[in-house]
Formats: sequence, C-alpha cells, structure tokens
Amino acid sequence: MTNLVRMWMPGALGHRAVLPMWLLGLLALLVFPLAALAQQQEWTKIDCASSDAHLKPPPGIHADCFQGPFKQPMGQVYACRLSNFSFGVAAAGTEPRIFARATFPRRQGKTCSVILEQNDNPQHVHKFVEAEATNWSPSQTVGDIQLMFFDAKNQKREGKCATFIKLGPVAGRAGQGYQFKILGFLCKAPGQPLDAAAAVALVNAIRIDTEN
Repeated sequence: MTNLVRMWMPGALGHRAVLPMWLLGLLALLVFPLAALAQQQEWTKIDCASSDAHLKPPPGIHADCFQGPFKQPMGQVYACRLSNFSFGVAAAGTEPRIFARATFPRRQGKTCSVILEQNDNPQHVHKFVEAEATNWSPSQTVGDIQLMFFDAKNQKREGKCATFIKLGPVAGRAGQGYQFKILGFLCKAPGQPLDAAAAVALVNAIRIDTEN
C-alpha cells in the first residue's frame, strides 16, 4: 500500500491535498540541493591577516578580504574545482579604491587550470568601473599584466584609475590555461599620476597563495 501524506495546499487544489511519499522524497531531492547551492554562492568576509586569505592587498593598503564560492570548470574533473578570493577598499572609505578577484584551482594537477572567459572583460570587472569610468585608453600588455586606464567621473575620491588582468604561469592540459588569474582595478587620488609602471608595481604587490 502506498504511503500518503496529507498536506495543506491552498489554492486551486483546495485546502488539503494527499501526496504519496515518493513524491515528497523527490521534492526533497530537488529543494535541498538548491538551498545548498544558494548558500555556496555567498561571499564570506575573512581576516586579511589570516591563513584563510589566499589573496591579500599590497602592503600598506587597508582592505576587506573575502572568500567566494567554489566553481566547477567545464570539461575538468571535480578535483579541479576552482577557488575564488577577493579584496577591496570599502565603498564607504576615504582612500582611493582598489579591488581584486582571484580564481585558481586549489588542487594542482596536470589538467587543473583557469582560462580567460568571455565575461572577464576589463571594462566590467566591478560595478564601480561600469558606473564611474570614462576616457578609456587602449589596452596594453606589460609582461603578464593587461592594463586599461580610465578617469573616474567623480574626481573627489578617485582620479586616474586602471583595470588589470594578471595571469599566472601556463598550466593545464596542453598548456591551454593558467595557474591563476587576478582581475581588478586600482585608483589614485585626484591629481596624483598613474602610469603603466606604477600600475604594474601595485598589481605585482598583490599577494596570492595558491599552494596551501
């Protein structure tokens, strides 16, 4: 005999509906993974000075650090799931903004790597860039760093700025990926100069730990 459960179902089904146990089990299998997935999509604030922070701002810059959700790269095994970390100067602060987000596989292997994806666009690395950037420069590459300069519209807290993409050493199957990628932007206070050499020096001062 099929086990039945009487449930409150307002609406077109009337006040109550009788559902078989197998259907309730199926609903549970669908709902619980979705709730877990939603939880995994959250970014958690962590201590920048702790070992949990695998991406840290350059020395002397006060920022908040975050750990993001794991990401499963398409076409790679589950052991190659990707970690996400970020840091940024608080929007409510007074210092010029700097933001960076890193993605990398926590378990290194012959096929573990990251790639540049279609949405890794220097002009869309952060909502501040999308809303406040003007007078874009052509893209230029210095070593392993791609730069695009822009002016902040407000010119009260930020003046000259640059977006950047920094790629780690070649990795993955047939060398088609990288050990890590860091995307972000940085700004100087109004009136302060910002050239390629200064931007590269600041990006290279970002500390990333992909081993532990």
